[in-house]
Amino acid sequence: MYYMGFTYTEAYVLPVWQRIWFLQRINQELKRSNKNEQSASRAMHHNTGEARALQGFSRENVPAKLRRFS
Repeated sequence: MYYMGFTYTEAYVLPVWQRIWFLQRINQELKRSNKNEQSASRAMHHNTGEARALQGFSRENVPAKLRRFS
C-alpha cells in the first residue's frame, strides 16, 4: 500500500494473484535499489562540504525548515 499508493480498501479488494505480483515486484525493486546504493556508497565520511560541492549537491542557503533563528 505504501509503495504503490493503494489505500487499504483498494489493496484488500485486489485479487490474490495481483497482491502476490505486487509484493514480488516491490521486493525486486527494493533489492535492486539496495544493490545500487551499496555500489555507490554515500557514507557519512564521504559527505564533506567539498565533496558535495564537487558533485553539485551544495546549497547556498539552508532550507527553511532547517533554519533555527532567522
